[in-house]
Amino acid sequence: MKENQHTFKKLSEIQDLKRIQLVVGGLGFIGQYLTWGLLRKGFNVVLIARNDIHDRFEQLKQRNSFVNPIYKLSKNDFDRLIIISGDLNRPKLSLSSTSYRQLRSLHIGSIWNCAADMRYSYSNLQQSINTNVNGVERLIEVAVAAKCRFNQISTSFIAGKDHASGVTVKEKLYQPKEFFNAYDYTKNAAENLIAESKNLEYTIYRPTIVLGDSVTGYTNSQSGYYEYVKLLNRLKEQNVQTPIHLKYLPNCLINVIPVDICCDAILKISNNHELTKNQYFNIADSNPMTIDEFVMFNRDYFELDLRQIQVSGVLLSSLPEKERRILKIINRMQNGPFLNSDFRFCSANSQRVLGHPVQDQWRNSKSYLTKVVDYFLNQT
Repeated sequence: MKENQHTFKKLSEIQDLKRIQLVVGGLGFIGQYLTWGLLRKGFNVVLIARNDIHDRFEQLKQRNSFVNPIYKLSKNDFDRLIIISGDLNRPKLSLSSTSYRQLRSLHIGSIWNCAADMRYSYSNLQQSINTNVNGVERLIEVAVAAKCRFNQISTSFIAGKDHASGVTVKEKLYQPKEFFNAYDYTKNAAENLIAESKNLEYTIYRPTIVLGDSVTGYTNSQSGYYEYVKLLNRLKEQNVQTPIHLKYLPNCLINVIPVDICCDAILKISNNHELTKNQYFNIADSNPMTIDEFVMFNRDYFELDLRQIQVSGVLLSSLPEKERRILKIINRMQNGPFLNSDFRFCSANSQRVLGHPVQDQWRNSKSYLTKVVDYFLNQT
């Protein structure tokens, strides 16, 4: 690609001035915040993206106007962002042999892998493996050749179903087990691949459920809690009076964290190069909201008769037909560890490096969730 050849020539001219940060998945929900944060710290950021590079650049600039001011960038900041055309799902990242060789020889300080196939269904497993596992293997080759740190954005739900009933998820490597969905399964496989790689320095960051900006509510995500928001909003618009049942585990905690708080913690942790070498960091709120808080908020916001059913409680067959239909729709969305699990997370490594727990003054759950849902519904 001629455009990439010109870009690599430009990179070779600036690499002695500032170590380069290579970001893959920098247009995703977490990736864009890490990209903005790295630019704010003065790095030259190279972002690998598919499709029209100019459009991608404009997207990042436009979205930046909606976020927490600590991530706002100036024109000069964006001058240090370079986007090259590539594809994580293809050999050599879909680069020409020349461009791939140039990429491996760059003076890269760190690689940040924020890319992920977020589909939960095992029917999409092969695509998930190609992105979340094979894609990681392709990036490891670049990291080893460039002798740079590999930063993997993983997930806190890496330990599988046997940790879903109150067993604390620690900041360590977990071997493959039974998982809720293809996403968690492939993220676990990627972590094991990274740990087994020779001559690789790495850091693995494990956010919990990431929601909108703590200041503005901004999101470009459509998955996870936002799937519930879309469904509950449709039911509200239809003026549904039928009770709506949510399955849950007793004492379930809702492990959410605002995207800006999450990425601020990751960037601060990454500043300590020695303490983060080959380490795992759970990016989890030390004081998560309870299931009661969560259900009460959604009941009040959407003006629906939401009721909680314990997983071991009311049988589906005992409900009226209309209630069964609604519950089946909700259950189809619960193939992720959102309401039907009780994960607890140890963030000792994160707290040790940060010097404080991973949380902030966003904790007033009702006002925060109102901001998040308002923004999402106003944009859809």
